[in-house]
Amino acid sequence: MKSVSSLSFTSPRCQRLHDYWWELKYSNGQTVPRKSDFNPAAIKNILSHILMHDLSTPGKSILRLAGTGIADRLGFDPTGRDYVEFVGKDRKSDAYNELYKVASFPCGMRVILEGYYESGLVHVSESVGYPLSSDKGDYHFLVFIDDVIEKIEWHQRDDKQLYYNKVRQRDYIDIGFGTPLLD
Repeated sequence: MKSVSSLSFTSPRCQRLHDYWWELKYSNGQTVPRKSDFNPAAIKNILSHILMHDLSTPGKSILRLAGTGIADRLGFDPTGRDYVEFVGKDRKSDAYNELYKVASFPCGMRVILEGYYESGLVHVSESVGYPLSSDKGDYHFLVFIDDVIEKIEWHQRDDKQLYYNKVRQRDYIDIGFGTPLLD
């Protein structure tokens, strides 16, 4: 686990979301910025890789926003669907629990993932996310950026459905409340 000061990002897009979230935090004097203060126009050059999770329904992480780059990679727009359905069967519970940690602790998270598609496409992505508070003060919204940092293509077909994510590395980012223990 690394602290925010020692964490470096491979993806410039991940760095930009990280910088923007901290700008929001400091400019509004809040421990966790509000979702209503999140201005997509301020980060329009990375919006195509943004995911907005809503964890207000227990056990589900509904994607309220999925950028066009994410939809293009998947071959469909996952907006409105439960993120956990795109995770390998053996990781579904862990995937939800890790997102829930970010929201409930609260903290940030950086993950290096291998994504496997039915088409045979394999990629490595860096994903960085932070909580956003609702106007009621709860932290069930998460904003993430997911950016491919390495592509490995095998037997490319038209079907892009993601069917498995494997975590290579996970780091929590202290936003002022500490961080959970790594499992």
